[in-house]
Amino acid sequence: MDIPSLKQHCHSLVGVRHDVKWGGVDVYSVHQTKMVCIFYDGDKMACKVPDDLFVMMAEIPDCRPAPHLARAGWIEFGGKCPLPTAELENIISRSWDLVVDKLPKYVQKALRPGQS
Repeated sequence: MDIPSLKQHCHSLVGVRHDVKWGGVDVYSVHQTKMVCIFYDGDKMACKVPDDLFVMMAEIPDCRPAPHLARAGWIEFGGKCPLPTAELENIISRSWDLVVDKLPKYVQKALRPGQS
């Protein structure tokens, strides 16, 4: 897992802000406090995944339901996760979509100006 590339991908998403919280956890959020992705313990990443993929992703080696966030549909990807960086970037983008879909309509329009 290429953590610097994944963090760079997070920065490229519209409206994403980076903060360091909880003693060294890199948090990427949209619209103030809605978390999209977090990085911690040097080689771990967690993000929200679609409900239909949650069980499947939890069965991938070095992936598991994220501690404290599993009930919200988050998966933790460990450093030995076999998924390629491009696939993890796609998962982060889907996490962004899932978070934005829950925001007020006026915020969604601001973050997705090309969509009606």
